[in-house]
Formats: sequence, structure tokens, C-alpha cells
Amino acid sequence: MKAMLALPQSGYGHRMKIYLAEMCPLPKHLLASVLVYFSLSAFISRVHDVRMPVLSPYSLLGVWSLLAVTLLLRLMDELKDKDIDRELFRDRPLPSGRVSESDIAFSILAVIVLYIAANIWTGPALWIALLILGYSLLAFEHFFIPDLLRKNLLLTLATHNLLVPMVYLHLLALCSAQFGWGFEEINWRRALLLIVMYWAASFAWEIARKIRAPEEENAYVTYSQIFTPLGAVLVAAAAQTAAFVIGLFFYQTLSLSSAYVAILTVGYGLTLAGYLRFLFKPSPATSGLKVFAEGFMLCVLMAYILEDVFFV
Repeated sequence: MKAMLALPQSGYGHRMKIYLAEMCPLPKHLLASVLVYFSLSAFISRVHDVRMPVLSPYSLLGVWSLLAVTLLLRLMDELKDKDIDRELFRDRPLPSGRVSESDIAFSILAVIVLYIAANIWTGPALWIALLILGYSLLAFEHFFIPDLLRKNLLLTLATHNLLVPMVYLHLLALCSAQFGWGFEEINWRRALLLIVMYWAASFAWEIARKIRAPEEENAYVTYSQIFTPLGAVLVAAAAQTAAFVIGLFFYQTLSLSSAYVAILTVGYGLTLAGYLRFLFKPSPATSGLKVFAEGFMLCVLMAYILEDVFFV
């Protein structure tokens, strides 16, 4: 009854504005989409000795596609986790009644339609976009094994995290389509290494955001519960170390600037410092490791963008 009374009498647009502000801030995710797309395109430009136009239909599509997938997954999670949220996170927009399930469902449909409509003219990239959409819908249905996945965070991670390289592969296809390349013209060895680098950095973020100090743990399952705080930190650090090593490989083989490796090193060092601070003194004040993982990912992305802008 309380949730029903909390639902605003205003329209769908106002309710979704409330939702997005709290659960998926669009300015933040738009900026992240811009950085990911232009970082990847900067790398492709360097490897293939071409110049990507800053603004083009493909760059706008790449940014929108990233933002759309981010929003779609967030909205789907809202409905998937509604029972958990009602129990543990009652102040969130959906369990508190400030938005309705029909608002979320309509938004999911709208994003899907706009995502397909934007990609429909992109040739081979369209098929990867449809693969991403199909896989997202399977994840929404818990791959038809909901009881198993709800009880196993690691299995959920293994199945859902496969979307990440698919998204990067789609961006790669958009970059190649911009120049009329066939897939056989892409330097796959280096392109796949870049995808692994980005994937490793985002995987570390996924782990880091679910690490808590022992006094913060509750019924919500975290990686620090599964691996212990030390084990979870080691998993995140190992993924970031893999990304850092790949970055050093590119520094050597592509003759990148010292500024590139300096940015990576600073990001990596600050992240490790944050992890060590938490391990030596685990508490709510030191357990916010997500910000360090985000900082490292930002350094990875900005290193390629700045290299392309200032050192080509």
C-alpha cells in the first residue's frame, strides 16, 4: 500500500527521469560510451594506418549502440532482481513504487526498437547487434535456468559477462564498415588483444563493485563472500594486471609514446594502492573499490585517445 501511494501522479516521462537519475545516470553513461568508442577507433586507426573521422554516422551509431546496450541491461536487471530489491534495497525507484514495472517494460521495448532501427543499415555489424540483443534476452530469461543462476553468482558472471566482448566486436565491425573493409582486412591479432584488454578491465570492475568489508555483508551475495575479501581483490587485480600487460605489449609493438605507458601505469598503480588500503584496513570507508576499477578503465581508454590526438 505504501509503495502504491509513493507512485507519482505525473506521467511516464517524469517517472523515468527519476529512475534514470538514480539507477542509470545518462550523462555518465553517455560519456563512458563516447570514451569507449573513440578509444577503440583510435586504436584501429593506429594499427591500420588510417584516420577515423571524429564525427560520422558510424561514430554516432557506435556511441548510441553502447549507450543502448548499457541502458537495456540496466532495465532488464531491474525486472530480474525485483524480488531481491524489494527485500534488500527498498529505497530504489521500482521497489519503492516511484516507477512501475510497466514503465520499465515499455522502456525495454523502446530501447530494443531504437537499437535495431539504428543498426539496420550497417551490413555485417547488424548481425552482431542482433546477436547482442538475442543474448541479452536470454540473460533476461536467466538462460531458462533461473533457480540455478540465482543461487550461483559465479555461473551468472560466466554467462552474462560474455556480452562484453560481443559489444566490443560490434564496435569493431562498425569501424571496419566505415572504410568498407571486409572482416578479412582487419588485423585480428591486435584487435582481439584489444578486446581482451578492455574485457579484462571491465571484468575487474564487475568484481570490484561487489567487494565489501566483513561488517557490510548481508543476504546480498558478493564476491568477497565467495572468495573472501583477499581472494576477490586478487581476482580483480589479476584481470587488471592482464590488461596492463597487454597495454605494455602494444606500447612496445606499436611504438607508442611514453605518455601512453605513463597513463596506464598511473591508473594501475592507483588501483593497486586502493586494493592494498582495503586489505590492510577493511571497512566501509575503504571498501569502495569500484571507483578505483573505474579509474583504471578510464586510464586505459584515455591512453589511446590522447595518443591518437597528440602523438600521431
